[in-house]
Amino acid sequence: MSGFPKVLESTQDLSKGQISTLLSMAKSLKEGQNTPFFFDQEQRPFLATLFLENSTRTKTSFAIAALKLGAHYIDFNVSTSSLSKGENLEETLLTLKYQGVDACVIRTPNSNELDKFKKDPPLCLINGGDGTNQHPTQALLDLFTLFELGLDPQGKTVAIVGDIAHSRVANSLVDLLQRFGAKVIFCGPEECLPKSTTGAVMVTESLDEALELSDVIYTLRIQKERHTGPTAYYDSYHKLFGLNLNKIMGLKKGPVILHPGPVNIGVELSADVLKSPFYKGYEQVINSIYMRMAIISAMLGN
Repeated sequence: MSGFPKVLESTQDLSKGQISTLLSMAKSLKEGQNTPFFFDQEQRPFLATLFLENSTRTKTSFAIAALKLGAHYIDFNVSTSSLSKGENLEETLLTLKYQGVDACVIRTPNSNELDKFKKDPPLCLINGGDGTNQHPTQALLDLFTLFELGLDPQGKTVAIVGDIAHSRVANSLVDLLQRFGAKVIFCGPEECLPKSTTGAVMVTESLDEALELSDVIYTLRIQKERHTGPTAYYDSYHKLFGLNLNKIMGLKKGPVILHPGPVNIGVELSADVLKSPFYKGYEQVINSIYMRMAIISAMLGN
């Protein structure tokens, strides 16, 4: 689609108009409309996923999205590829390009990995999460989920609770929420809060305060694999910052609870919350297919 970037590294790569277009496309796809978004079966593109970190939701949803659109799908096995022999990412992507791959979803532990490809991308590149930097497609599907739940972000307050300092999801989500008029609260233990914030973000270490002020609670897991310092607070995390049904039922208004997954049950959320009507994490999973279908279709010019 004209104007969409060939490299989607960050939510900042998209204008608000392009984001609105993706929201509209995702809604149409979910409702079974607008089949022109699907690919011509005589010119089916190839989409590959190249994941240098583990994934369940992102990887499988991109695979399903590609197949639903009529594209070919390749699961690039990193452990058995030449990357394990020392080949760099650029050479790998050039190889895929000359083999006829049209787009590649990349997940990497290195922040800003896709920066170097923006000037002359070998093929369409979609960031499936890079270090602690960005996860744009997760934030886009979260925004879509809010609209699908009847929660236009304009004037709403969203509390992001958890390991914000190490969360690429939070970085992408805050940008979209603020562009669409939401107020944002960061809540968590001191070790999990960013040292600095951009824009009008309220920061608190009081979960009760965050809950009382918010329409939406977006919970994040503690990313132990990205911590270099002590995580002594982890043992008391659920007591201080975890959500259980009793805590939610005591609020004046019942918030929508979201989580990008995977959920550590008994840490950020108790099992009874996941079974409650407040939890909409499975709606995020459903909507991930349609938003990623929209992204693939738009970036490949369909």
